Amino acid sequence: MAGGSGTRFWPHSRRKRPKQLLSIAGQKTMIQATVERITPIIPYERIMVIAGAPHVDELKRQLPELGNDQVVAEPVGRNTAACIALAAYKLSNKDPEALMVVLPSDHLIGKEKEFLEAMKVAVDTVTNGEYLLMFGIVPNRPETGYGYIRIGERLSGGGPKTVYKVAQFVEKPDLVTAESYLASGKYMWNSGMFVWKAANIINALDKHLPKLSNAIREISGSLGTAEESLAIKQAYDRIEAVSIDHGVMEKADNVLCLPIDVDWNDVGSWASLESVWDCDDGGNAIRGQVVSLQSRECIVSSPYKLATLIGAENLIVVDTSDALMICRKDRAQDVRKLHEILKNHGYEHLL
Repeated sequence: MAGGSGTRFWPHSRRKRPKQLLSIAGQKTMIQATVERITPIIPYERIMVIAGAPHVDELKRQLPELGNDQVVAEPVGRNTAACIALAAYKLSNKDPEALMVVLPSDHLIGKEKEFLEAMKVAVDTVTNGEYLLMFGIVPNRPETGYGYIRIGERLSGGGPKTVYKVAQFVEKPDLVTAESYLASGKYMWNSGMFVWKAANIINALDKHLPKLSNAIREISGSLGTAEESLAIKQAYDRIEAVSIDHGVMEKADNVLCLPIDVDWNDVGSWASLESVWDCDDGGNAIRGQVVSLQSRECIVSSPYKLATLIGAENLIVVDTSDALMICRKDRAQDVRKLHEILKNHGYEHLL
């Protein structure tokens, strides 16, 4: 899933260059890293990328190993349920027994070997049942910015490869609640990564989001043909924007969780990069040309010119060729709120 509008990583990200098309960590862009990560067990010809229409050409340029029909354009964003439904019907047309691994294109995973091993366990689990499986991230801190999954009865496996039934989905908690979740060992972060048979997620969509599912089913005969783009547009004009979590997973009774500890980071804001980028002696995560004097715990990106910090603490500083952003680290999630303000002040060309 390679949607995204480039709001949280402004000014580095823009509408035409959202996070998944950027090299946030390392030399490869996030979509390139995501695709490369899975190719040891999933060949290029079995990978599909679904993205906003404005980004399709750049995705094809970044992923030359994929054929034209493997990068699918959404005319407008309709959240993850529509994206997943579209992929499920396209795959089901090719193979009614198709298995799907659903991955966001903008996550970092440090322990890639362990992740692939977990993926194999997940595939084995859903192959012989009507399950919808999701990866749960074993938490290492009382995080208030993620949704959680409470695991229930053990289904199979043992040790780090145990699969559990999902007992409950929980929204983002306050700090005290998050601390209790961490202590209990029963709550995992919701990763947004899934494994299932295409037919099983279609059945779940039919049951829980019938209007959305019917809209995609009605155009399924046009998928993979010259009429695909027009058909998708007609379907998307009729369907609601809803996440797969709220629309299906929280309502279904056949959901499983496989907890994984793979050094995962969803890179949700500039603040998340303090655990990704190299840090200096003051704990400043830096990229580019940065010199600091008695500055601590800052995140600084300055690829074009020297940035100097004196006595700064807990700031995010991002410099680009045409914009500079400075904010407190605890306000990183508010970066997307700048978009409306910038529009009103005549700076829409910088979005």
